[in-house]
Amino acid sequence: MTKLIINDREIEVRDGAMIIQAAAEAGVEIPHYCYHPDLPVDGNCRMCLVDVEKMPKLTPACATTVAEGMVVRTNNERVKEAVRGVLEFLLVNHPVDCPVCDQAGECRLQDYYMVYGLHTSEIPLEMKVRKRKVIDLGPMVVLDTERCVLCSRCVRFCDHVTGTGELQFFGRGDHVEIGTFEDRPILNPYSGNVVDICPVGALTSRDFRFKCRVWFLHSTDSVCAGCSTGCNVRIDHRDGTIFRVIPRRNVDVNKSWLCDEGRMSFHEVSKGDRVKFPLIKGRDGMQAPAEWSEAVTVAHSGLKEAARKYGPVSVLGLASASATNEALFLFKRYLAEQLGAELLEFRLDSEDTRVLEREDDVLRRLDKHPNAKGALMLGLTSERLGGVEGAISEARAGRIKAAVVTYYGPLVRRDSDELAEAKIAELIDALEYSVVLAAHKAEWQAKANVVLPVTAWTEEEGTYTNYQGRVQAVGKALHAPGDSLPAWSIFAALLEAAGDKSIWLSAADVLSTIAQAAPEFANLDLNAVKWPGSVAG
Repeated sequence: MTKLIINDREIEVRDGAMIIQAAAEAGVEIPHYCYHPDLPVDGNCRMCLVDVEKMPKLTPACATTVAEGMVVRTNNERVKEAVRGVLEFLLVNHPVDCPVCDQAGECRLQDYYMVYGLHTSEIPLEMKVRKRKVIDLGPMVVLDTERCVLCSRCVRFCDHVTGTGELQFFGRGDHVEIGTFEDRPILNPYSGNVVDICPVGALTSRDFRFKCRVWFLHSTDSVCAGCSTGCNVRIDHRDGTIFRVIPRRNVDVNKSWLCDEGRMSFHEVSKGDRVKFPLIKGRDGMQAPAEWSEAVTVAHSGLKEAARKYGPVSVLGLASASATNEALFLFKRYLAEQLGAELLEFRLDSEDTRVLEREDDVLRRLDKHPNAKGALMLGLTSERLGGVEGAISEARAGRIKAAVVTYYGPLVRRDSDELAEAKIAELIDALEYSVVLAAHKAEWQAKANVVLPVTAWTEEEGTYTNYQGRVQAVGKALHAPGDSLPAWSIFAALLEAAGDKSIWLSAADVLSTIAQAAPEFANLDLNAVKWPGSVAG
């Protein structure tokens, strides 16, 4: 560790850290544009200049390594004057279109101007260098070169993270601008990240563009449910509508990045019709809405009768790799302890092997479910069945008579998803009695005896276990439609109907039970699982 003094305060940081990193750890903000913790140092914006004792000139904090006994000042008049000068140069040709810029409210040029600037430009408007605006750079990005401060973050991202190198600098002097060769679109699967890392309004999101001012948005921390990587994200929403999903930095999982599939996956939640109320099939074969108390009683009675009549081996539990750990745990507890069921499965398409297989060298994995690892750790696989195909065969042969099926449509879709849903339809068709938990309506649900509405991703709190075995909390951003409940709450109600006296009031309560009861989660540090705040707005 290295000891140094920043603004008359002694701090201790790791050896080899840059001054800007040491200051951040000490809670001292140094203005910057080009520096990014997950990109190579460039040192071109000169905004982070600091005064280091015994150095004759100001030095960039992002490119200067700390040294034992170093004395640094970030706020003296010499530094402030240098920052003001840099800002003045950046604003010479910058357009004054803040009222129509998507970055307004989270623009560092605005923020730093209010702290260090507040000067009057001496450059007449007719002398400003005009650059191109509203340039289409593909399905995710719109470029406005006039707003660019040439920080090179986007260039370095394409060079060093995706390795695709689409963005470069073109021109000389004050006519330099970023762009792609012949304005070709940015088509790499992580293109949306250049919008996130742009400190001004030069690169904007085509999907979010002009939809809502950022100061009207409420934010909820969560985890992407698009694949088994479990990228940390922030959900920005207002009045029951999600406007965007952007990455949260987690060095151990996704750094500061998020793939475009995960970024856009929230649109799947609002597609299609939702199951809003419990449905019970009557003697006429038609499903009708029912109260939760009646639906839970009927579901448990039917499953209990099948277990009594044909034996517990005739009851199947088909879980979902998109369900939370809390839902999967209570699912298993209900099926195994109250019904005696031994046939527990979740595999629709080799999720047990795909969970560890990479789709690319950055973040994406082949398994497009957020919690296949959790299902594996909880033992929701059957050697006898080997997956849903085995369950279908057993049901056709009359050895499986009843089942509890939990199904969530994947947020990142593949061609095989329709086949997977067709397998569930085939299974339901072969059963004598079935209870289905689903968020979205599907034709095959009409054959189920009981359909129970569950909340979708962004509508419930809980945890997922990513491919690394890391347990991460997901937040509730929206209120679910109708009478939908979290799946863990439904299984808690079924357990209560079966006589289980346990009481769980929240997903956190269930996770505490998991840590005590499930050997695979015995080492889980409950304090390390940071539960996001409840829904706001």
